[in-house]
Amino acid sequence: MRRLGKLVAVAATIACLMPGAAGARMAARMHQLRMDGYVGPRAEGRREMADLVLRANGKDVSFQVTSASVLTGNLHAATVFNQVRPLRPNFFLRGDRSLIGKVEHAAPGSHLRIQGHWRSGTRDLMVSSIEASPAHPATAR
Repeated sequence: MRRLGKLVAVAATIACLMPGAAGARMAARMHQLRMDGYVGPRAEGRREMADLVLRANGKDVSFQVTSASVLTGNLHAATVFNQVRPLRPNFFLRGDRSLIGKVEHAAPGSHLRIQGHWRSGTRDLMVSSIEASPAHPATAR
């Protein structure tokens, strides 16, 4: 009986510590991502950093990434894109529907800067801002 009591005490201690450890692990995998690019198919003769499909309020939108940065963490943007490249859509945009509507209703060729938080192993991009960005000189025509 004493062994069973000790075993239960050890199990309870481990269970109490697990959520904190798991939470720390999860927080360490959250990355802030900033992507600049344009809506629509790739411009003729261009090879962009990434050719993505974004799900914005239920609509799939083609997005060509001309530049990107991971603002927090120690990942490169190319590593993020390599993880989501085989999947379609590559990202599900999450957050305020009116904000995500800027992508959903963007005209082909519109240049946007999308910033949000991405957790490795998922396709959810928790959008914090979407704004018009100036055309990249090589893509402006």
